Amino acid sequence: MRRLEAFTLAILLELHQTHVAVMIHQTRYDIPLSHEEHELLQLLQEEPLVLLPVSRDRRHLLLDRLVNDLMVLEELNDFEGAADSYVSSEGA
Repeated sequence: MRRLEAFTLAILLELHQTHVAVMIHQTRYDIPLSHEEHELLQLLQEEPLVLLPVSRDRRHLLLDRLVNDLMVLEELNDFEGAADSYVSSEGA
């Protein structure tokens, strides 16, 4: 199995037919979408906060490779657990 490249998490801002606007470290990026990615994001955009895995070069989403990479799933689980911790809820 091919290892997933390094990635960062981006906040979904706006979904368009051909691209998605995301926020990474207070900077907006427009990332091109495939038809399949657009369909998936249409379902997810109703959530109050959607975090998307984006390549380090900010050129493409990494949705298609997430399912098979255990390292990514562990990192996302750690991130989710940290969001529920007392320290993060206090803004530290």
